[in-house]
Amino acid sequence: MTIPEDPAARLRLLIADELERSRGEMEALGVALCADPALVAAHGGALQALDRLGQQQLALATLLRADDPIGALQAITLGDLQRRLHLAMAD
Repeated sequence: MTIPEDPAARLRLLIADELERSRGEMEALGVALCADPALVAAHGGALQALDRLGQQQLALATLLRADDPIGALQAITLGDLQRRLHLAMAD
């Protein structure tokens, strides 16, 4: 990856990297928690929410890295995230 000279563009890439890093940590946490069947039975919905947050982080990282973030927004498969961003852009 080429490191941009523009400080704002460089910061966007660094933020995207941090989002992916924290997503990896969330995934490792989810895997560890899922190793306990009783915990999964009691908190399955919360574990799914944790995974969804991780998916959102990856989608946001993708948008931050995109040359055309508005165009890339169309490829986001998380409908609620896509709708929130579209609504925010319309304001």
